Amino acid sequence: MSKVKRSIALDKNKIVLEILNSYEEITIIEQQDEIIFFKIKGKEYGCYYLETELDTFSPVILVKNDVEYDYPHILPTSIPIDEEMADKYRYVFLNENDSTIPFLQSFEEKITDTIERLIHLLSLSDIEKEEEFQKEFLFYWNGATQYPNMFSLYIGRERIYQKLNAYKNDIGDIRFVANGIYLNDSDKKNNGNKKWKHLPELPVFYIPITDKRRVVPPTRDKEWTAEDIIRIVYGKQYNRISHDCYVKLGQVKVKTRCIGIVFEMEVNGNTIDFTAIIKFKNTNNDILLNKLKKEIIEVIPIKSKRVDYYHLCKQIGNETTLLDKNVLLIGAGSLGSYVAKELVRTGVRRITLYDKETLVEENVLRHSIGNYGVGFPKVLVLKCELERIHPEIHIEAVENDIDKNSLAVEMDKVDLIVFAVGSSTVQWELNKVLKEKKCKARVIYTWLEAGGENSHILSIDYNKLGCFQCLFTNKKGELVNNKANKLSETEVDAHKIRNGCGGTRVAYGNSVLLRTTSVLLDVIKKDLGVKENKNRLINISPTTVIDDQDTFVEGKCRCCGNGKL
Repeated sequence: MSKVKRSIALDKNKIVLEILNSYEEITIIEQQDEIIFFKIKGKEYGCYYLETELDTFSPVILVKNDVEYDYPHILPTSIPIDEEMADKYRYVFLNENDSTIPFLQSFEEKITDTIERLIHLLSLSDIEKEEEFQKEFLFYWNGATQYPNMFSLYIGRERIYQKLNAYKNDIGDIRFVANGIYLNDSDKKNNGNKKWKHLPELPVFYIPITDKRRVVPPTRDKEWTAEDIIRIVYGKQYNRISHDCYVKLGQVKVKTRCIGIVFEMEVNGNTIDFTAIIKFKNTNNDILLNKLKKEIIEVIPIKSKRVDYYHLCKQIGNETTLLDKNVLLIGAGSLGSYVAKELVRTGVRRITLYDKETLVEENVLRHSIGNYGVGFPKVLVLKCELERIHPEIHIEAVENDIDKNSLAVEMDKVDLIVFAVGSSTVQWELNKVLKEKKCKARVIYTWLEAGGENSHILSIDYNKLGCFQCLFTNKKGELVNNKANKLSETEVDAHKIRNGCGGTRVAYGNSVLLRTTSVLLDVIKKDLGVKENKNRLINISPTTVIDDQDTFVEGKCRCCGNGKL
């Protein structure tokens, strides 16, 4: 067995040597087990491969640990390979954005690809090296900090100079929050004390960098100093900040020993935020620009991360157009609970909930809350669950069914109304209010049929012909059962679950909840993003989604057509 292993190792050795020798710029130094050391561009490197190859393993490049040698994609800390080589070498990261699948390459291809990547890296111009350092900015910046905690940044969508407020909780977490961002846990208390304490002694300033040239992270041999801050703020070589930002820094006065600065710059279409605590010589009350220029004694890098709702939505590709929308959700049952959760995950942060029912054991398997909410009002446990998703989520929970008067008030405060209730009677009555009052908000009715097969979404603009009552009216103006439903009354009755005094429920499973919620989100994003949109009925089955436009321009119902209310 050992002879076989040795022969394989010799073959791999030979392959690596042949490939390295094929490059004129490479000089081989020595071999040691599974590492072949070589020199290129005056520096010592090693090609590390596995003696017994794994399909998913890619060769690794090592570089001799020279304290004065910092280069893009080289880890700043030493990586011991074994006891004898401890602290001697660092890894060179060549595959962080790799689209190559290792197990599809032969061993020869892996070695060649790795060496080609190294040669390309070492051939970068100064400008290209700067760009690579900027791509890795936070890696170096966070590596330079000694403070263990991550600071949370709530900045918002405005990329302009602004002052942030610093807060600290009882376990040492710190967050910087822009004016205008209210977090739902700000007023919470622990043991009678406020959970988050404001830190007026630490003023914080958000400074967007508009020209990032020559802004590079701290490296092992070069920490950030006052000069780095001055170069950004004063911009003698480049105007790295906007004129407006510069003017405002010249107007604000500071009298504290320390301040926080959150810098932000765009790199390859992504925003990079990095935070520093600046220590001054004294607490003299002076203009911030002057203190930055003359009084800095220390620049302390701090780990920070943007976690504001707007930023997180952008990061995952959410529709940021929904951020300022207010939604009225009527019904916090099974479907309503799914819809509410996905709305806040899609970009809606303000929802008003109406429902008077209590969560019971029979609900838990198809309600998004689960067992811990049993015995509590659905709207209250759903509010708690939603606001836990993100502190910028704000839910108003009304422990009651909505009536005509409440609807008339609420409809003027929201951009979207979603009915997720099981009662056609309730929706019938409220539909009249919406039509009479000429509701400006988009209104969506969504419901599930018994049996878990079919569901429907009705999207209505009440300034056009068409309303919920049209579903129950034929072309002659006669009242009929909901003509969108696929099941007959007999079939619906067969799917009902009767618990005597416990009530009657319609049987359906979670699959229809998920299907309906998914289609509903697409409808909401489309209808709220387009000014002129037609009334639509969407019919959903396990295999199809049929979107019918202008279905309700019949003008025959007594609510919106020729009949009288």
